[in-house]
Amino acid sequence: MENNNRIASLSITPTLARQTPRNEFGAVLARTAQEVVKTGASIVGGMVPSGPVMSAAVSSVSSTVASVGSTNASITPIPGTGSTGSVTGTTGTTGQGDAWDMLEAQRLMAEDGQKFNMAYLGLQNEMQKESREHNAISNIMKVRHDSAKAAINNIR
Repeated sequence: MENNNRIASLSITPTLARQTPRNEFGAVLARTAQEVVKTGASIVGGMVPSGPVMSAAVSSVSSTVASVGSTNASITPIPGTGSTGSVTGTTGTTGQGDAWDMLEAQRLMAEDGQKFNMAYLGLQNEMQKESREHNAISNIMKVRHDSAKAAINNIR
């Protein structure tokens, strides 16, 4: 009788060089934070009434993020692209109209958000009212049931 529980011979695959770029999380996070600060600086500056104070705060955050990004020297370029993998695109500061359009769109979105929040709050209030009514009716029915049960037990 032959034992069929044997493991077939093992095959070993030779090791290959890394095919994907080595992107460290800290470097990618620093580059992304730089882009967010660059993009958001002009939008935030236009929304807040204390423009110079906010501008100074944003610039200090930007310089802090830039210094963090520059200290991380292990950024490796992506092969064939000639870049380090940073996010590219428009920053929204190409002209005054773009910033105002973005500001107006953001204002409209905030108004819509407030409308949805008010509708949600109304729905929550209705649900709480219905829950209180249900609890009150349930308590009344329980008292009636207990009273009827006690009366029946007294008759026995």
